[in-house]
Amino acid sequence: MVARNFEDWNSKKECRSYFESLYIQKFSRGLEANQMKLNSHLDDFMSSKSGVWGSYRALTLEASADRVFQISNVNWVFPRVAPFEPLGNPGRNLEFCKAQGFIKGSFGVLEPDRNSTVVSLSKIDGLLIPGVAFSRQGGRLGRGQGYYDRALQSFLGIKVGVCFDFQIPTRKLPEEDHDVRMDFLITDTEIINCRAERSGNG
Repeated sequence: MVARNFEDWNSKKECRSYFESLYIQKFSRGLEANQMKLNSHLDDFMSSKSGVWGSYRALTLEASADRVFQISNVNWVFPRVAPFEPLGNPGRNLEFCKAQGFIKGSFGVLEPDRNSTVVSLSKIDGLLIPGVAFSRQGGRLGRGQGYYDRALQSFLGIKVGVCFDFQIPTRKLPEEDHDVRMDFLITDTEIINCRAERSGNG
C-alpha cells in the first residue's frame, strides 16, 4: 500500500480507514518486539507516578498498556460506557471505575462490570489513552464515537496517549475544535512531551 499525504484526505473517516488498514498489515507481521519496547517506556514513565490513574484494556489491534497494572504505587481505574445518559448531556459517555471484574462491553472492549465503583474524574491524576493515530503535538484521532473527547473536556489531570511509532504520521492529523490534546505520548521508540512540541521546544 502506498501511503498518501494527509493533505489528500477529505475527512477523519478517510484518515481513520487508512490507519485501520495499516494496523492489519502491521499486526499480521507481529509486533511482539515493539510491544516489549513500549512496555519498557511505560514502566519508565509510570515508575515516578502515584495516586489514581486510568487506563484501558486494549482491543486486538491496539497497543497494550496491561504491563503497568502491576505497578504498586498507582491505583488503577478503567473506563466503561455509562449505563445511563446524564440529563442534558447527549450521547453515551465514559465513566471511570475501580474494577471488581471485567465484562465485554461496547465494541467488544473489556470494561468494569456493574459492581465496580465509579470514581470521579476530579480524583484521577492521569489517564493512559488509546487512539487510532496521534500527532507529536498531542493531536488524537479516535474511533469516531467521541467518548474520550466528551469525557476529557474538563479533565485537569495528565493525558497520555499510548501507541506504536507507526501511529504518529509526519503529516498533520485532521483536527476539530472539540478534540482533546495529549500532554505526552508513549511509543515503542520514545516518550514525547507534546506540550514541549507545541511550544516548539520538542
